[in-house]
Amino acid sequence: MSLIDKIAWLHLHEGRILSTRSRGKDRYYLPGGKREPGETDAQTLVREIREELTVELDPGTLVHVGTFTAPATVIRMGYWSR
Repeated sequence: MSLIDKIAWLHLHEGRILSTRSRGKDRYYLPGGKREPGETDAQTLVREIREELTVELDPGTLVHVGTFTAPATVIRMGYWSR
C-alpha cells in the first residue's frame, strides 16, 4: 500500500468553515490536494488553493494545525490555516 499524502486549508470565519464542491458533484470537501515531487507543505497548499479557488495565500501567514492519519486508510492529511 502506498500513502496518499494530501494538504488541506482550514479557513474559519465567524464560526463557519470554508468548503468547496466540484462542478457536477454533490459532496463538499476542504480545499487542498496532493503535493508534487519536491514541494513543501506550504508550497503545495499555496499552489492548490490558487488552482482551486483563485486565491493567493501568503506562505508566511500559514499555521500548521495538525496532521492526521487514519489507521484504516492510506491517506495522510496535513491541515493548515492562516
